[in-house]
Amino acid sequence: MKTLGLVLALAFVLAGACVADTATFDVLTGWNCISAPLVPFNPDPLSVFDGINIVGTLSRFDATTQTGVIYDDLEPEVFGNVLLGDGYWLASDSNYTVSYEGVPDGVPDSSNNMTDMWLSLPGYQLDGQDAGGWHLIGHPFNHETSVVENLYLTDGTTLKTWEEAVAAGWCGNTFYAFDPVTQSGYSVTYDIGDDDHLRPGLGYWFYTNKDNLALIIPAQPS
Repeated sequence: MKTLGLVLALAFVLAGACVADTATFDVLTGWNCISAPLVPFNPDPLSVFDGINIVGTLSRFDATTQTGVIYDDLEPEVFGNVLLGDGYWLASDSNYTVSYEGVPDGVPDSSNNMTDMWLSLPGYQLDGQDAGGWHLIGHPFNHETSVVENLYLTDGTTLKTWEEAVAAGWCGNTFYAFDPVTQSGYSVTYDIGDDDHLRPGLGYWFYTNKDNLALIIPAQPS
C-alpha cells in the first residue's frame, strides 16, 4: 500500500535525520490482524518480526488482484517489505511482543508537525470494471484515531468525508477488525458498531465500490 507517509519517511531518512522511535505491539497465539504503526528503518519482515516464525504464517493482501501473498523465505521479494498503511495476517505459534526502531509517529516534517496519511485503495484492477474491492489496510499511526467525522476519501478530483463517500456509493461504512483474544471479528464505524477508533498496530478490512480511491487519515490524535 503506497502512502504519502512512506515517501516522506524515505526523505526523512535520506536527509540524515537521527531521531528514532520504537514501535511495540503484542501478537497472541492464533490469528492476528496487524500493522506497522511506524515506518521501520529496516523494513525486511525478518527484521521487523525478529524472533517470530513468519515463513508461511505472515501474509498481506494485494488489492489489485484481490489475492493474498504469503511470506516465503525462498522468494522474499514477492512479499516485499513491511510498509506503513498495509495490514497483515499473522498466524502465531505463541505470544510475542513485536518491537522495532522506526521513523517517529506521523513522519514529522522539519517543523515537527505530523503528516496526514493517504492510503491508496486501488480496487480490483483485473476485472475491467470500476467496481472497487477489498483492501487490507493498517492504521498508519502510533496513536488511535477516531473515525467519527474525521476521515476523508478522494477519487483524485473530489474530496468527501467518509459519510459522504458512503452516501455517494464509493465505499462501505465499516472497517472490519479482528480480536486475537476471542479469535473473532468486530466492526469499526462512525455508525453503530463495536468501536469508533482505529488503533495502532492493528489491520482492518475495508471495501470500496469504486477503483482508485485514497483514504485520508488525519495526523492529529483524537
